[in-house]
Amino acid sequence: MRGYRCAKSIYLTIQRPDLEPPVGPDQQAVFDQGNMVGEVARGYYPGGVLVDNKPWDFGGSLKRTRELLKDGTEFIYEAAFEYKGCYARADILKYSKETKRWTLIEVKSGIKVKPEYLEDVGLQAWIIANGGIQLEKICILHLNPECRFPNLKNLFVEVDVTDQLRETYRDIAPRLNAIFTALRSQDIPDVDIGPQCSVNRDCEFKSFCFGQREIPEVSIFNIPRIGAKVWDFYKKGQLALSDIDTSGLNEQQKCMVDVHLNDQPFIDRGAIQSAMSEWKYPLVYLDFETINPPIPRYPGTGPYQQTPFQFSVHIQQEPGGPLEHKEFLHDTATDPRPSLIPALLEACAGQGTIVAYFATFEKKCITDLAEFSKAHRDELLALNERFADPLDIMRAAVYHPGFAGSYSLKAVAPALLGKQFSYDEMEVGDGGAAQRAFTELINETTSEPRRQELTRAMLDYCRQDTLAMVEAVNWLGRQATAAG
Repeated sequence: MRGYRCAKSIYLTIQRPDLEPPVGPDQQAVFDQGNMVGEVARGYYPGGVLVDNKPWDFGGSLKRTRELLKDGTEFIYEAAFEYKGCYARADILKYSKETKRWTLIEVKSGIKVKPEYLEDVGLQAWIIANGGIQLEKICILHLNPECRFPNLKNLFVEVDVTDQLRETYRDIAPRLNAIFTALRSQDIPDVDIGPQCSVNRDCEFKSFCFGQREIPEVSIFNIPRIGAKVWDFYKKGQLALSDIDTSGLNEQQKCMVDVHLNDQPFIDRGAIQSAMSEWKYPLVYLDFETINPPIPRYPGTGPYQQTPFQFSVHIQQEPGGPLEHKEFLHDTATDPRPSLIPALLEACAGQGTIVAYFATFEKKCITDLAEFSKAHRDELLALNERFADPLDIMRAAVYHPGFAGSYSLKAVAPALLGKQFSYDEMEVGDGGAAQRAFTELINETTSEPRRQELTRAMLDYCRQDTLAMVEAVNWLGRQATAAG
């Protein structure tokens, strides 16, 4: 699949593995998630046999698969096949005694059929069919977005993609020939950076390939929401912000370029004052941390539904005034919502504006909580009427060179407020790390000292988020005051 993306990527994978960075915790979490979904899927095709040879035991996996095929095993999990240097493991193979043919079922952890899924299963089918196995049907099994816990009978949707793959089947052999030609080369293929570097997700060699180009520290690739237009600049050799014609950019993008060229922040104090004029004290700064497992685990939730397990609230009664802090962290494997909801309502009680950075996320979480708890529905939905979002103000009225093209709070806070608001040295420093920490915290095998360490780190991180919001809003307030 890397070769489908880019000849240079597959070449580096095979010939220069030393250039590939180690798998980071975020990517490992994705791998673990996919493995978990695959294991659960087997339970929907019970009674099968797992080819459980180690991943590097190609010969053993192939031999065991041949034995199971010969025996007419109804379901084979992780069956191994090889053809002309291509090796594949099939998630699930289903044998029909009536037709004497097989169905290939590829398990995916997404909630719909994606183009890359078709490429993946198409290549597998090509390898399997050329290996002498008669396939009558090719299917993708993906998670069902309509499934709700605890009824997991419809957790998966099986989609027959046989006819779709017939349209592209003839393209597989030429694509593989191109891949093997690249691999036999004495030199790294001369493939320039381009859109393929970030198709679906960043290529593993993106940092290496970008490092081979003379790209300024802040460049066209930092322009906010630039999309595919960035490659138009690149093809013209325009990498530095000083090189480009900004006439095709929107006002926010033009502002970003001007700030970096002049090395002077942009602040529209009048716009800040106008936007904040509707805010009402006390200000209640709110931040959630959530878990979104692919296999739903809490009543009424579906695949990947965000469920809050933690919040931090800072309350400020007057501009620049002292702060009151309230926090909540669920620390067991039970549903966090029954205990989180009353704590949230108590923390946000009364009047005043609720401040959240990218408030759309917090409001969606509250809407879902209201759907879950009919008894608290009205109180929860009333919270959503009180929100204001400093991110909207930042995007419209502020840009600092330290943002480097990002309006994330993790970029904005250190740039405007100083390094003390950096997240770099924190044990839990982003949402993904918070999810992993929570998963470890509620694991019954986690030792008590480790639980205490995780609890401290998670509370520190969530508190930092709301405190950074407080200081960012204080900064905005000073700009509004300066507007007169």
